[in-house]
Amino acid sequence: MEFSFTKEPGIVLINHLSSLIPSGADMYVYFAINGTRLMRADYKNSEIIFKEITDDDELSRIIDLRKPRKNPYSWELNTDKLSSVLTDNQRAIQFNISNEEDHIILSMRFNSIYDKENDLAYICFRPDLGIFGIDAGRISLNTDNKTIIANIIYKSCISVLKSAQSDLSSFNSFTSKTKQAIDSVKVYKEKLKQLTEEHHKNTVMLAQNFISGLSFKFNKSFVFTDECINSLRNFSSDLPRLQSIVEKAAIYAYNLTLGQNVQIITIEEEYLEFIQSDIQKDIEVSTKRKSIVEDENVRAEIFLNRLENAIKRTIANKEKPIGKNVCKYMQPAITSAAITLYLKKYIKNINEIIDIDPSKFPQSRKSFKPFQNVILSSKLSKHTG
Repeated sequence: MEFSFTKEPGIVLINHLSSLIPSGADMYVYFAINGTRLMRADYKNSEIIFKEITDDDELSRIIDLRKPRKNPYSWELNTDKLSSVLTDNQRAIQFNISNEEDHIILSMRFNSIYDKENDLAYICFRPDLGIFGIDAGRISLNTDNKTIIANIIYKSCISVLKSAQSDLSSFNSFTSKTKQAIDSVKVYKEKLKQLTEEHHKNTVMLAQNFISGLSFKFNKSFVFTDECINSLRNFSSDLPRLQSIVEKAAIYAYNLTLGQNVQIITIEEEYLEFIQSDIQKDIEVSTKRKSIVEDENVRAEIFLNRLENAIKRTIANKEKPIGKNVCKYMQPAITSAAITLYLKKYIKNINEIIDIDPSKFPQSRKSFKPFQNVILSSKLSKHTG
């Protein structure tokens, strides 16, 4: 969208004059743009044509004509239209009663916004008032009606130009304030992002400190997976709660490796047991969707997708889909015991997922005994309960 007041004053001027003056009068406007270029706007046959003035001779004439003069408007002599005012050697012949009828070109001057010179407008009238719809005896333009016409048109142009400049000033002020507001929001978002990242780093550092004591106690190295670290991003509860969550997750991971010669114990995202109050709420999310760590069904489904892919890889490698083989193809790899314990821990969630869509995890249901047992035991408990 382009607002009329954002255009150059010369364009505003020719547009206004072309709508103000009845058709039949040719008009010319000479004006500066960008402080260094001169333009000409011609209005003929109800059409406006713009052209930049590049000819040296024409530039010289227009530069001379743009010099400020005492009178803001005057009636120029019609000697082949504008030739009298746009040639080097001829100047407008001094007005007097004897040649009044020949002075039918109204010239007007307006202060340029780019320099100390004037923008110029010329309107070529007919010798009578017929152009204004006055046909009584084809009344000629005389001194009195010329004065009235010139005064009305000039003041009308001044009013339009001032209004355009005022609107432009208000618009620029508005856009400036809007830009400042947008920039402030951007700065706020950037600071909020930095604070969020800093909060996440501090949370992860504290979580790692909490499990360092367990590393010493059990003579093992506890490490978080990348997914586990990322799930701590929105943690917003207190430190005792964070300590409880990560230590329980570490002990759970440790118990899964009992009887195995494992030095590094990996804490999976699924081992972290968050509740809704542990997670920072995003008040701008209108759909109020829960975070993955808030929804045990989603967490269980993520694990089952990993298991399904691992079983497919096991079969693709022509290995029997049993625990000790499947666990090698889990991403990241975990123990066979960890798979079994996880399936038992989320037995309710797994069966809810299967009940909603029985077509999910076809290889797991078909080939993996621990998965079959979890589903079967749930169905049996329903029938015996």
